[in-house]
Amino acid sequence: MGGLRCSRCGLVLLALAGALSCGVDEDVLAQVGRQRLYMAPFQVYVGEVTGEIWQGVDTRAASRLLDQYLDQQVILEAARQKDVGDVSEEGRQRPREMRLLLEELCGTAPSPPESMVEEEVARRASELRPARAHVRQMLVDSQEQAQAARERLIAGNDFVEISREVSRAPNAAAGGELGFVDQGGLPPEIDEVIFSLAAGEISDPVQSPSGYHVFQVLEVVPAGPPDHRELEVAVRAELRRKATRTHIRQCIRDLASEIGVEVQTQRLWFPYRGKYAEEQDEA
Repeated sequence: MGGLRCSRCGLVLLALAGALSCGVDEDVLAQVGRQRLYMAPFQVYVGEVTGEIWQGVDTRAASRLLDQYLDQQVILEAARQKDVGDVSEEGRQRPREMRLLLEELCGTAPSPPESMVEEEVARRASELRPARAHVRQMLVDSQEQAQAARERLIAGNDFVEISREVSRAPNAAAGGELGFVDQGGLPPEIDEVIFSLAAGEISDPVQSPSGYHVFQVLEVVPAGPPDHRELEVAVRAELRRKATRTHIRQCIRDLASEIGVEVQTQRLWFPYRGKYAEEQDEA
């Protein structure tokens, strides 16, 4: 009997040794270049990004998150292979460090052609811009607090000082500054109040799901054609952002093709429908 048990033990050890010698690792999520990625860190990443347990994230979101995770790992592995930047052994870089690595690996995106800028400016110049108002606000918990703050403002007290004293809005320290807002771009009950005020006027308390607001309008710009110079600056910045996103996406795709990415889709807890699955199918 003892000999039989020893025989079985020997078979188990042989099987284990065989598995190890063949490099079988059931916890491998993907191979990116020379780096093996394991399942557990990705599951932690899913939880950190979504704030949910990883098992509860739906297929579409999980596929998108795996794409993002693999993109980051492609950048890090490319940086290691090309000796670019300072990549931590854990492979966790801060957002600023990732941006610097991308800049070194991918270079600067080309500027949008002037013809494209001019065409888009011309198209938008024909559209009427909605009325705009320069607004600041206070946000408090009750109608009584809002009414008391309004009465102090009407009495001539400084808006910024009262905001810093009583408001719980995120921008309270900056005097409740909201900048310019477009008519029609706010919740209807707030939009109606703001655009009924003339420059310098203060609103009655306005209730919202966040609490009670008091608004002051500093300036009103009527609806009309947009300012050409402002429009050109805005269009140029928007097209540059789009060009940068396109440039980065293509750069990461090229890096992934160069270093190699293989996803173990059969080991995932969801049916992966992301871009790296598509690339494997094409290959």
